[in-house]
Amino acid sequence: MKKINIILVLLVSTMITLSCDKDRGRSWPPIPPIAVSVYVEDKYGRDLLDPDSKYFFADSVVLEHRGSEYRLYNSKIETKSYVSRYVGLSLMNKHGRYYLSFGAFDNITDYETDFIFHWKNNTTDTIHYIRYRDYDLHVLCEKWQLNGVETTHPIVIKKAIGH
Repeated sequence: MKKINIILVLLVSTMITLSCDKDRGRSWPPIPPIAVSVYVEDKYGRDLLDPDSKYFFADSVVLEHRGSEYRLYNSKIETKSYVSRYVGLSLMNKHGRYYLSFGAFDNITDYETDFIFHWKNNTTDTIHYIRYRDYDLHVLCEKWQLNGVETTHPIVIKKAIGH
């Protein structure tokens, strides 16, 4: 009788432990690090991040993130694919288009933060980012907003410039 009670206690304990598993025994895919990529163009579609252009807009850009300020890293980085190393706020070039890159960092699941860009014409753009797990669909969800409006990533910011 004592053996049956011990077996029942172990069986019930195992069932309780397994029932608390939100993932139902499924494993999650690797969680990618967070990195923000921002293209900046005018209403005509001109690349405002091309450092060789007279319209270059990022010469004194400052990114504010979690209480710290980041200035543009002083080097262009040519890339064919995503660079998963942190170098601060960088000017990148992929397929002839320039973009600002910040990251990669924090490959955690539940995360919410703001990236605030301060531009040379005294304007700001705020990118709000949310990452969370959807346990019902078993997917990692990401949402991006630019100045309060939902958008896709990479972010495209439109700026008005003088001619």
